[in-house]
Amino acid sequence: MYPQVFGKYVIERELARGGMARVVLATLRGAGGFEKKLVVKQVRDELACDDEFVRRFVEEAKTTVALAHPNIVPVYELGVELGTYFLAMEFVEGLSLAELLRALGPAPGGSSAEGRLSPEEAAYVGVEVCRALDYAHRRMNVVHRDVTPRNVMVDEEGHVRVIDFGIAAPVATTERGDGVFGSPGHMPPEQMAGAELSPATDVFAVAVLLMELWSGRPPFRRRTNDEIDAALRAPHPKPSDADIRLLPLDEAFQAAMALDPKRRPQQADDLGRVLRRFLAGIDLGDVAHSLGDRVRAVRARPERPVAEARQILQRPPSRPTGMQVGTATFASRDEVRVVEEARKRESAGPSTRRLASAAPPREPIAEEVLTQPIETNPPGKMRPPASRLWWGLAVAGGVLAAAGFSWGRGAASGAPPSPMATTPATAPLPLPTVAATPALASARAAAPVVVPPPAALDPDSEAHLTLLGDGTTVSVDGVPRGPCPTHVAVEPGLHTVVFSFAATGESKAEPLTVRAADRMTLRADFTAAVPTVRVRR
Repeated sequence: MYPQVFGKYVIERELARGGMARVVLATLRGAGGFEKKLVVKQVRDELACDDEFVRRFVEEAKTTVALAHPNIVPVYELGVELGTYFLAMEFVEGLSLAELLRALGPAPGGSSAEGRLSPEEAAYVGVEVCRALDYAHRRMNVVHRDVTPRNVMVDEEGHVRVIDFGIAAPVATTERGDGVFGSPGHMPPEQMAGAELSPATDVFAVAVLLMELWSGRPPFRRRTNDEIDAALRAPHPKPSDADIRLLPLDEAFQAAMALDPKRRPQQADDLGRVLRRFLAGIDLGDVAHSLGDRVRAVRARPERPVAEARQILQRPPSRPTGMQVGTATFASRDEVRVVEEARKRESAGPSTRRLASAAPPREPIAEEVLTQPIETNPPGKMRPPASRLWWGLAVAGGVLAAAGFSWGRGAASGAPPSPMATTPATAPLPLPTVAATPALASARAAAPVVVPPPAALDPDSEAHLTLLGDGTTVSVDGVPRGPCPTHVAVEPGLHTVVFSFAATGESKAEPLTVRAADRMTLRADFTAAVPTVRVRR
């Protein structure tokens, strides 16, 4: 399934898939063989079809593009490609805290330090995360709203970076029409209730994050919302429960995890100051190197074949609409603009490098797909006018009627039917080899040759179908039409469109009745348990 062309990016492989988006590793290619690895986050269909979510997504992503801090992973571009909203951000050569904790394994009996970080390592992570949040709160007036292990990255040098500011989990304030998004078990009560948020919301999430890093177990994450609510209202765990050396932090963390936001530290730097005092006298460079060594050791492990097989069989994203052709960019950093300008200058002269395309032979390359209109017929081959097709059908009908009359007359007289005289123009037409009866002969002889009315000869009466489906091929009335997307013109009437997904061997047929001059879009979706086809007129 990979590589795949996605706008100006070439998708190499899938990194993760969550409830709100799919994250992939991509390459941005420019003039003179320039290449840059990026992470592209593609929003899921059900959210991209929600107008309110899209509005908030676009507005908040414009703010995240402007964030510039050493502890924040920069977002380079926000755009939409073929109906799929996406973010392009820097690729961090490291692991998320969630991946790191999974790689360290569970703590046997809760006594081994192998399933968690050391008190100094986790406190160091908390200091760096608080610095990023404090910058976002003060300078950009942005609340992260989803500070979880999967949204904090650590590279092989021990640098800590926060991702997905305001995008991974947009949460309601007091505005009507908004919904509550986030990670249950990491959200404070006011966030779960959809109430107004503040920097104290992120302070709660940071405290919960560090408790999980120290103990190896999430303090409030449970299977159901009722269990989460019960855990929040029960006595909270203390840092010293995980390690006695953390006793000086007990009081501060009880306040940071308070259910009432007014009782918590009101700024992220307030919690960061407590952590810095705990780390006083410790060389933070040594702590960072120790954390980076953990990441390097995990990344050096060979990947399991099962994981590789799952990556290969991952289905591409099903996009909500195919009405948008090409890439629309809402916001981007200067670095991406420089690459785009270089590509435009390169396209004016001889090309020095072209994108590798996974399309079969005789297909346009990736760069051409984004600029050429979708055509039913290959360039240079004109489709016969509708009038010529109708007259051809009328002549063929007359020949068949005459053949039926001759056949029936021979059968009635007992004489063998005489062979029908043919010309080179009619010789290829096959004749039916069924026994004729007098009744059938009379019916055939009486059948008039139907000539369509003048209105039916107008090419404008054709219906046009736009057929979409990621990784699918399509046929119309049994005639293969190649891979999607494609555009097909059909006559009014009943037709059957069959989408096939080669990766799983599934097919989905969609019968439909079209009228003259109809414009219809059909999108196949093979990502769910049951394949579906959505039809839009």
